[in-house]
Amino acid sequence: MGLMLLFGTLNTVIMKMQDEVVVGTDKDGNPEKFTHPYFQCAVMFLGEFFCLFLYGIKRGVYGKSPETQDDEMNPLLISIPALFDICGSSFMFIALTMCAASVYQMMRGVIVVITAFMALVFLGRKQYAHHWISLSTIVLGVFIVGFVSIMASK
Repeated sequence: MGLMLLFGTLNTVIMKMQDEVVVGTDKDGNPEKFTHPYFQCAVMFLGEFFCLFLYGIKRGVYGKSPETQDDEMNPLLISIPALFDICGSSFMFIALTMCAASVYQMMRGVIVVITAFMALVFLGRKQYAHHWISLSTIVLGVFIVGFVSIMASK
């Protein structure tokens, strides 16, 4: 869990540093920054794609475990969440070009609220009082960070 937190934070910091690099000047002589969120997203997914090779090697060495039922799953079903992941990641990298990395990280916290809502609607999971209090606190925190960021912007 700690490594996920560390590498998630490093991912955001490195992407923001890329966005701030001056790569030249425009026709008026103003500095032009590297703001290519789609390229950043493509590079990230290329790195994730290489994980398939590791999976293939692992599967080739250890074989298929008896607990898995890969043969019953339609691979096209994976394309639906993958498409949403690509769209969401692209929008997140676009947002990162427009705000501070700290605000971006805080806004990503709303994913907890979305996940709880989907668990409620699609899985029928019951949300108890402490869940609602936590979700309300997250929404309030994200609102305050977003509001202050908007008010402080030019």
